[in-house]
Amino acid sequence: PAEPAPGPAAAPAPAPVPQQFALNLYREGDFVPQYTFDWCVAASIQMAHNLIDDTGGGTWADRNQQSQLWEMARARSSDSFNGANPFGWAQVLTLSGMGPYGVVSVPDYQEALRTAARAITETGRPVGLVMWSGRHAWVMSGFESLGDPRQFPDFPVTGIHVVDPLYPYGSQQWGPSPAPNALLTPEQLATQFVVREPRRWSSSLPAGYLLVLPQAG
Repeated sequence: PAEPAPGPAAAPAPAPVPQQFALNLYREGDFVPQYTFDWCVAASIQMAHNLIDDTGGGTWADRNQQSQLWEMARARSSDSFNGANPFGWAQVLTLSGMGPYGVVSVPDYQEALRTAARAITETGRPVGLVMWSGRHAWVMSGFESLGDPRQFPDFPVTGIHVVDPLYPYGSQQWGPSPAPNALLTPEQLATQFVVREPRRWSSSLPAGYLLVLPQAG
């Protein structure tokens, strides 16, 4: 018998088009102020716990606990003028059961935003932002992008949800503190999130935008 005539070739599926994507871990009550001008890392650790724990029953906001977390981070931070550096920050997050966390330096700004957004998407945990060229700590609680990071490797980040433990005080040099859970444009964030050159404690890291990054367990 004659071979059946070949049917029309299947049309190739259209390439997926990136859609608006948003992910935010923040819930009312997750914000914690730093109780002294030194304790931004400790307050950021408390807020990270609150962002991860969505039971609502175990909010970390206590001043005494913040003092203890500060001492823990400081004890694990070498060469940082008796303060807490991002390595101590990452270690205490990990020791407190939120890890693993590590410190990374990303030379390109857009790639730093993508790295942070990707980590939040993959782990469901927030990212620490090393602000003011290494002098302050914020927490990135979520983001908006064009495209799901799991589907589009080069997705642009269009908005960044941040929590600044210094709110509402801000900085004369760097600018005001955004309100808790504010959505900043990349241009707005870039006024306070800037490149950090290697210093004594970070001589092993290239110059770049420093992230305290959640890693897959």
